[in-house]
Amino acid sequence: MKLSRLVLGSCLMFVMGAGAQADETKFPEKPVVVIVPYSPGGGSDNVSRAMARYLTEQWGKTVVVENKPGADGLIATNETIRAKPDGYTLLVSIPAIAMLKYTNKSIKTDPLTQLTPVSMMATGPTAIVVKGKTDIKTVADYKRYCANEANNCSWASGEPFTLMVGTGLMSELALTGKVTNVRYAGTSAAVSDVIGGHVTSLVTGTSSVLSAHKSGDLRILAVSADKRLVELPDVPTYAEAGLGDVKFTNNWYGIFAPAGTPEPIKKKIADGFNKAANAPEVLKVLKPLLLSPVGSSPEEFARQLAQDQKVIDASAASVFSEKVN
Repeated sequence: MKLSRLVLGSCLMFVMGAGAQADETKFPEKPVVVIVPYSPGGGSDNVSRAMARYLTEQWGKTVVVENKPGADGLIATNETIRAKPDGYTLLVSIPAIAMLKYTNKSIKTDPLTQLTPVSMMATGPTAIVVKGKTDIKTVADYKRYCANEANNCSWASGEPFTLMVGTGLMSELALTGKVTNVRYAGTSAAVSDVIGGHVTSLVTGTSSVLSAHKSGDLRILAVSADKRLVELPDVPTYAEAGLGDVKFTNNWYGIFAPAGTPEPIKKKIADGFNKAANAPEVLKVLKPLLLSPVGSSPEEFARQLAQDQKVIDASAASVFSEKVN
């Protein structure tokens, strides 16, 4: 009798396991929701929607993008954490997600411990920018001008990632304490204030200031790309401008799922985003945003995230001296 029960139990476990595996291979069987923690029209939103359109066609199930802005991404992050770990609720995020534990006083547990990385979709350079009508034409000019405290220099930043990048740049330029940081809720207001001369400079994603640079309203002094951008052949890289020692300066857009999401489902989602990132129709969206496709595996994204987290943790004390929410 005991042997019969043991055999029966083993058979049931085998059948249940096979059924679970079959369900995973059928993924998705219903619409997939991709939550974007920022307002429509931004980089995260544009990239997500382009890939969602591609995946809808490839998977035969609708991939819905939902915008849930607020609290530096915490609202969207918490909704994803609370979702069932079955692959049907995904979160799009940027490096700011690795900084939430430093920037939001309401957080008791690091959100990254409650999520699992699935795929890095794309990456793009940051830039240091001044107004177009100024005698500051190079990073060296900027350093000389702002070293004179009588000029009352300031630099604008938006979300926490650009705050971290800008803090590193100011330190590398030996301008810490000489240039005042001004935090903005969004890039557009910061751009307007730099053009108007209310703020000396801005550190932000390059794509958000490309058109203003080309019109002459702004001047991009340097970008964080490994080599000069085709769209900006006359603009030096950070390394060429003497800022090469500043670590972790490229922005990225990644896909996360609730912790506990089965590995086969994560792999299938990552494979989908890998194909999407390199699809011609998606590349048409990425190129104007100066973004490079990645489409990494969960393991590759996890390794990159761990490296980035080390840089963030090492600089947190000087960058995030006060929690902002």
